[in-house]
Amino acid sequence: MKDAGKTDEERKAATAKAAKDSCAFVCKICRQTFMINAKQPQLYLHVTTKHPTEAATPVICFDTLVDFDPEDPKGEKAAAAEAEKKKKAAEKKKKKAAGGGGDDLLGLLDAGLSKGILGGAGEVLVVGNVSDERRKKRDERRKQKSRSRDDSEIDGDTEASKSAALLSTTDANIAKLLAKNEDDLLNFVVKVNKVYQEQLKRPAPFMTFAICGMQSAGKSTIMERFMCAVLNIVQEGTGTRCPLDTTCIHDANLTDPKCELNGEELDGGGGDSLTIDEVFTAITNHNKKLAEEDRFSTKSLNLVYRANNVQNMRFVDTPGIISNKGQGKDNREDIQDILRDTLKKPNTKLCVLLEPKEFSTNPIVDFCDETFGGRDKWTNQAIFLMTKFDKQLGDSVAGSKANKFFEEFHNNGIVPHLVITPTLPKEDLPTEELFNQRKALLETASDEESKRFDAWLSGHENFLQRNPDDELLLEKTKQRIGFESAKKVMRQIMLEDTARRLPEVLSALRRDLASCQNEVKTLKEKRRFNDPKEVKLVVGQILELVQRRILDYLDGDLETAVKFPEKLQTLDDELDGEEDSDWYSKELNHHSEKEEEWRSRVEVISNPYPAEIQAEKRFLGGKQVQRAIALFQHVLIDSLPDPYTLKEHVATGSGYLQGGLQRENWERAITAIIKTCMKQCTHPGINFLIKHVGHIFRQLFHIALEDVKKGEEFSSTFKLIPSAIERQLVRKFDEMLWDLMLDAGEKTHVALEPMYSTLDPNLPTFHSDEMEGEDSPALFTLEGGSYKKTPSKKDGTVSRMMDGFKRKMELMVALDGSKAKEMLKDETKKRATEKKSFLPDERTAMITDNETLVVIKLAFKYMVALMEFNNFVLRFQINHYLYLGFKNRLNSFTREILMDDWSSLVEPDNDLEKEINDLEGKISGLQDSLQEVQRIQAKF
Repeated sequence: MKDAGKTDEERKAATAKAAKDSCAFVCKICRQTFMINAKQPQLYLHVTTKHPTEAATPVICFDTLVDFDPEDPKGEKAAAAEAEKKKKAAEKKKKKAAGGGGDDLLGLLDAGLSKGILGGAGEVLVVGNVSDERRKKRDERRKQKSRSRDDSEIDGDTEASKSAALLSTTDANIAKLLAKNEDDLLNFVVKVNKVYQEQLKRPAPFMTFAICGMQSAGKSTIMERFMCAVLNIVQEGTGTRCPLDTTCIHDANLTDPKCELNGEELDGGGGDSLTIDEVFTAITNHNKKLAEEDRFSTKSLNLVYRANNVQNMRFVDTPGIISNKGQGKDNREDIQDILRDTLKKPNTKLCVLLEPKEFSTNPIVDFCDETFGGRDKWTNQAIFLMTKFDKQLGDSVAGSKANKFFEEFHNNGIVPHLVITPTLPKEDLPTEELFNQRKALLETASDEESKRFDAWLSGHENFLQRNPDDELLLEKTKQRIGFESAKKVMRQIMLEDTARRLPEVLSALRRDLASCQNEVKTLKEKRRFNDPKEVKLVVGQILELVQRRILDYLDGDLETAVKFPEKLQTLDDELDGEEDSDWYSKELNHHSEKEEEWRSRVEVISNPYPAEIQAEKRFLGGKQVQRAIALFQHVLIDSLPDPYTLKEHVATGSGYLQGGLQRENWERAITAIIKTCMKQCTHPGINFLIKHVGHIFRQLFHIALEDVKKGEEFSSTFKLIPSAIERQLVRKFDEMLWDLMLDAGEKTHVALEPMYSTLDPNLPTFHSDEMEGEDSPALFTLEGGSYKKTPSKKDGTVSRMMDGFKRKMELMVALDGSKAKEMLKDETKKRATEKKSFLPDERTAMITDNETLVVIKLAFKYMVALMEFNNFVLRFQINHYLYLGFKNRLNSFTREILMDDWSSLVEPDNDLEKEINDLEGKISGLQDSLQEVQRIQAKF
């Protein structure tokens, strides 16, 4: 016979030791046991497979893994490092014992000064290596500083990071304080859960157990045993139709239980101070209503239950898995949706109720496999209770039979807690009578359960005495006998998880509070746009800042160029934008029909643009306008028409017998040539320039609108401007700008016409044949016995110009006002009295081809001179009428806008007040939760 030589005491001791060794290591999360010979890698494998989220901190599962290194599972690296450390220590000790103090000093020198500085005979060795080493360290320091700056940019400034670190440390300390007192911890959990569920409309952040099982598994009874109260009676055809999210809180100061009940779909019966009877009625009626509607709901009822006889706990009772055969409707898919939805909530664990029968015939296991997509997806996040175990007691009268029954469960990683709950012989009773009888039964449930299990275990002992070869009941099964064992394990898991997650939740509460406060502030600012008077006030502030911004852009603004680098434009960007705009084809005046010819001329010179235009540089503001004028002047010169194309029409232009004089009128012909050519090239160009500059101004307005929404005191308000109001501002600005462009175009065109409608040989930039060489031979005059060359017209003109220039320079240096006035008077007199030729007086009776060329040549010279003169004049006109005109018009734009009626643009948001009230409710709840933390801090 086995162990026949041992005494009973030795056999019992050996059995006890074996049982103890079989569960030497217990996972603190799932309570799975391991034998004493289990190694650290085996335990770590359990952590990574069953609790992957804790892989970085395996000590949460097993204390023995406190120093475990996954990279060195067998400890070989650590052992080698320790051996090397001992070897060096031994060598050092040996040197010291041999009087090697000097050697130690030399060793330091070898490791430091002499390394890379002096060789054996004083020769200089690898000094560069030392410098390289310093350089590497310096580079590393710079990289580290750069990384620190990058981290600072991501996480906020240094002070903000310090503040965040301080808050994190504080939250950890608060978590430790709360973990010391379950009641305070659960009160805080209730407040936070209520805020999340009712105000934030999000799942509760703390861990809970979701109870699931078949309809006959006794889920409601288990829930009532957790609460020590009858609350969820269901009747035939009704069943539990929605999740019941319950938080139980022990409160020794209460004589009678106190309940809070709420839910999104709860029509009535909810409140913050309810009796058990009231909660019972509300839950029953709600289930009946769902049954009448023939549906299940994922919207939970949220119950907070406080009593002096309850243990702190959080759980969710889910609908049982039934098949409504009377209507031919299977509820499995509805229950699966509810379970999946429940398990999506943070930190939810399953509490699976098993039936007291073989593993292969337990339908809840297959149901969970189907619901969650495989056994490995849910078993490691579940705790198991085998209810109604009294039905199995008769088949498990011996340890071996019980162990055999549980073997397949254990092989699948399921070690259930065994529960017996006494039942009524008859439940088809009136509601009130049923309530009272179940209440009485519940009060004796624990005692009855203990008696049944004690009798069962006694039966095992008696059987073992009669049959010494039989087995003892496995220790891991024995540890899980009774409802109290399950409740204790679940409570411990829940409290540890809650305490561990507290810092994260506190941080989230502060973030949510800050977010809600910012959102309320934003909505209150948005509320201002419901009042036309407030709208005018805000619009006035915006336009004032926009005006200031645009003027800064035009005068030069480096800050904006840095802030909006993407807004800077090349010349092609500007031209493409203008051509893509709605103003491209909009008629400015009657010259608009020839604008396309001017654009073609721009295209001709664009490959490449002249260097002085700086077309490739990206500008913003006034520099864009300056470049636009430079482009206009260059294209204007390049587009100067060739007067020789009018050769055949010159004679027609000279007419006949004008004023009664029989003489060819060359002056009229040259006037017509100049007028036709100048009008043809200049006026479409002015239109093009005005549209080009107008497009720049238009873009600056949009940039300014965007600019004032960033970094300004009222930026948050400006961002809330209704789109209708912003569109109105843009429309009004476009109207103002187009009116300005029309006005500037009209005035510039009108101002240019006198420049070619009459001719003036005294034009400062024009010099006629006086500057040309002459065909006649040179003349000489006898003076003082020798011949001297007589000055030509050209020489005389050059001499007079140099004398005049010299005289002007002398006056400028002398700064003599009276002499300057005399000079100007002399110049005016000289122009009035000086004889100056323009066209030859000698003419044939009918103009010839050679004479036509003379007229055309002079017309071309005059046009060149006039073009040079007009470029100066046009720059003044554009600067005055368009550039300065735009600045002046901006000043009056705000006043004109504010005179409009804004009431038609104001669209009241009727939901705004509700949104503000909802947010303020969230803020109140969040602040209350955080104040609870402060109260607890003060208490401790």
